[in-house]
Amino acid sequence: MAPSRIADRWIVAGLAGLCAASAAAWLAPVGWPFELFSHFRLQLAATAALLAPALWWLQRRRATALAAGLAIVHFALAAPGLWITAPAPSCGGTPLVVVTANVEYSNHDRRRFLRWLAAQPADIVVLQEVTSAWATALSALPGYPHRRILAREDPYGIAVLSRWPFEAVEPVDLADDASPSVEGIVRVRGQSISLLALHTRWPITPKLWRSRDRSLLRAAAHARERALPTIAAGDLNLSPDSPAFARLLEEASFADTLAGRGWQPTWMAGFWPLALRIDHVLVSPALCVEHAEVGPDVGSDHRPLVVRLGLRAR
Repeated sequence: MAPSRIADRWIVAGLAGLCAASAAAWLAPVGWPFELFSHFRLQLAATAALLAPALWWLQRRRATALAAGLAIVHFALAAPGLWITAPAPSCGGTPLVVVTANVEYSNHDRRRFLRWLAAQPADIVVLQEVTSAWATALSALPGYPHRRILAREDPYGIAVLSRWPFEAVEPVDLADDASPSVEGIVRVRGQSISLLALHTRWPITPKLWRSRDRSLLRAAAHARERALPTIAAGDLNLSPDSPAFARLLEEASFADTLAGRGWQPTWMAGFWPLALRIDHVLVSPALCVEHAEVGPDVGSDHRPLVVRLGLRAR
């Protein structure tokens, strides 16, 4: 078979796959498995943009128009997360720095993250995938006298480290599946702040997807019920393009601290085809965001997220 014929078949097959993935992404509100495709809007846009000139070269004009149209639509849908549009904040008081990081339970290069955190001191640190070995390493970390560590040998250990005292910080099973989160109150400079540390399930099966969404539903209820400034932080296993993410923000009245700060993936950030922002710090209206950024590679498949908050000026 001639090379041009082989190329033609592969490129047309790529367009067919793109159309199927696009249709699945638009069906995301239906739920699993379609929601999985909604996370990759930017990648779908780039794929369509690459296919369009290839199809033009093959003189497939209608297919070229279809690929170009898909590129435009996907880029338009992804655009809000690409541009830097965050307004200047109006915050008062001394800043509160929050770090969340999935340290990866199989990551044995613990000193790399610990060195980074020592150079990037925070007031509150929320960690996911904390094993007993990680707990031992964290015990040598100075500056965080208040700790709640629930170590596990699977990906669902979790920890909260704080420079400020806890009024109450306890484990909670938001999904009824023995996967712990941590909720409580941290007393920061005389102000009580509600904290929810999360690591939801990876939604690759219908059961895990339902478990993740139960956690999100109860996290929203937690935020509504607390008459305090609230921070929810952790690996939520969903991107801002997911309908579940929009629902969480709406039901909890949360603000996304990275909104308007450009495309900053936290998972697989070094491998563009899979790169996603699935680690989040979300805050209630009583808190405003002075700065937020994704940190460097610290040896995990996730990158840390650093957020500087302040109480909103009254």
